[in-house]
Amino acid sequence: MKKLQFTPVTITYVRTMILTPTSETFADWDVEPTQESVHEWAVEEFLDTVEGELHDKGWRNFSIITEDQPPVEIEWSDDE
Repeated sequence: MKKLQFTPVTITYVRTMILTPTSETFADWDVEPTQESVHEWAVEEFLDTVEGELHDKGWRNFSIITEDQPPVEIEWSDDE
């Protein structure tokens, strides 16, 4: 077992999204939506948007900061 050191990463995404469900949003659902499922849908839409922006525009809307963070140590084993 070996120990590896990494610096924590802070990612700031600069964008606010308002996701409003409509009847069409849930047209293909088999179960009635709940507020919790609306939250899950919104998170999924948000993550899909972030992923799409990464592929289309690169890191324009993101800042990645690794400075000023103390390193953390993890244990790693190559054994399977």
